[in-house]
Amino acid sequence: MKPRNTLIFIIIVFVSLGGACFLFPKEGIDIGMRKLYLPDLEEVIFGSNARSQLALEHLQAIEEELRLQRQRDSLYTDSLSQYIRFFEKSPTRIDLPNNDFDFFNDFFADLDSCSERGEIVRIFHYGDSQIEADRITGYIRQQLQEKFGGNGPGLLPAVQPIPAFSVGQTASENIERYIVAGMHQNRASHNRYGVMGQFGEVYEDSHIFVNARRTAYENVKEFQTIRLFVGRDTNFMARLTVQGRAAEQATVTGDTSSVKLFTWQLPAPVSSFSLHTSGSCEIYGIAVDGTSGVAVDNIPFRGSQGTFFNTIDQTVMTSMLQHLNTRLIIMQFGGNAVPVFSSQTSIDNYCNGLSRQIAFLQNICPHVKILLISPSDMSTKIDGQLTSFPMLAPLIESMKEAALQAGAAFWNMYEVMGGHNSMIEWVNHSPALAAPDYIHFTSRGVERIAALFSETLMTYYDYYRFVTINKEEVTCENSPSPDY
Repeated sequence: MKPRNTLIFIIIVFVSLGGACFLFPKEGIDIGMRKLYLPDLEEVIFGSNARSQLALEHLQAIEEELRLQRQRDSLYTDSLSQYIRFFEKSPTRIDLPNNDFDFFNDFFADLDSCSERGEIVRIFHYGDSQIEADRITGYIRQQLQEKFGGNGPGLLPAVQPIPAFSVGQTASENIERYIVAGMHQNRASHNRYGVMGQFGEVYEDSHIFVNARRTAYENVKEFQTIRLFVGRDTNFMARLTVQGRAAEQATVTGDTSSVKLFTWQLPAPVSSFSLHTSGSCEIYGIAVDGTSGVAVDNIPFRGSQGTFFNTIDQTVMTSMLQHLNTRLIIMQFGGNAVPVFSSQTSIDNYCNGLSRQIAFLQNICPHVKILLISPSDMSTKIDGQLTSFPMLAPLIESMKEAALQAGAAFWNMYEVMGGHNSMIEWVNHSPALAAPDYIHFTSRGVERIAALFSETLMTYYDYYRFVTINKEEVTCENSPSPDY
């Protein structure tokens, strides 16, 4: 072949490959039970470092967008249009049922007034191993407690097998731990698990010690209200000691047929305490809080898909919810289901199960707002090449649809990260934002994703405050509505 024809042939091949990479769907195409992917055009031209740079630019761009959104100080109409644009276009937006931008208003009103009323407003953060050890939750808690008041780590189980970043905790070996779901399953013969989805069974004298870690976020380090939730008790007594001294006798309330509540209101904040018990009971949780403000509870289930709520006894859960004043429930699940999906049918079945969990929680706690968070991006090897799990993107779209139809909000963590193959970029980032398992975040990644969520939630709070202050100027013509 003549040199000229060879050159023309090579040019045609490169142009064809470039066009294919440009036009080929990022999510790939189905080939039987697998998917075929082509590299992005940037990867072909510049190599894999191009995608890492794109991920960094994406992350920096949305962080800057959030910062500007929250610092913006302009005319009323300009501010309103900026909020609407953020709610509709930003990758960090929270999708709301019927595009109702007032979805969180009642929750925000409770946050605004809780310290003044001397009340504790509670947020449950349920999730899988991505939130284990108070990851993500701890950062969110600190941001909310700084703004609205509140102290302490929130609800703790009787037995904590996974060390947390916020508090150290030890318990007597004679306390048997039962949990409703997850990898560390020790199932009970009944379903009285309470709001934490687990309980500690006590048959004789026992001891539980809790202390705030020096490395914990500041507002966790001191607490003043200790509440112990127990059930099925026989000759049960509980005594609290602080710095070796017995606290005053607990106030005991509740329905003895379901949940009994022991409350110690301490005269000053403390950073550690010991619980000494005698008799037998089921311990459903220990609430470690301040005197008012916000409490955010970290409730992880390693290995769980999040479809267990409607298997828990409603009587125990309802009784605890009445005492805890819960106003927001965050559900962060889906990652453990991703590897087993092989079709849209299996995804639909899973999302139908999630819808039932949301309906169950709404039924027993009608005033609560529910927010479902998608899994992060996750990588697997296909034909020796790391790539996002093929069924991850369709799962997230189905989760979003299920949440909105069920009347819950939805936050797309996958999209916030950068979407397809972003996990690879988070792992390759320097310093690393995700672990070599291509599933979990590093401590830096945890803080970054938690900051993005916190800033996003507070942007919706800013909008609530903005509309409240300017409510006389808000009309049907210039305010967002479900039909906007």
